[in-house]
Amino acid sequence: YQCVDFVRRMREEYGKLNRGEMSIWECCELLNEVVDESDPDLDEPQIEHLLQTAEAIRKDYPDEDWLHLTGLIHDLGKVLLLPSFGGLPQWAAVGDTYPVGCAFDKS
Repeated sequence: YQCVDFVRRMREEYGKLNRGEMSIWECCELLNEVVDESDPDLDEPQIEHLLQTAEAIRKDYPDEDWLHLTGLIHDLGKVLLLPSFGGLPQWAAVGDTYPVGCAFDKS
């Protein structure tokens, strides 16, 4: 599972950036092939979730263009679940993630 060794292997494998080239929109469309098991309440397609997130942020922070983009792209890493991008297990690409290699704060 998620440990320092796993993170090192993933950085080595995916840091090559050789899995393909596409636009952000093409990547968003690929997410419609993904079912995120960590979010069982999400009935809409992933692309709708991305657009709704970006629009909600735009409404609350109209002058923060970078934040709108962040809302749009925040789940693009889920393409790593698809076989053509490595077919990672759900735990490796979705849901809550935590730093590895350091102790949790006592509080």
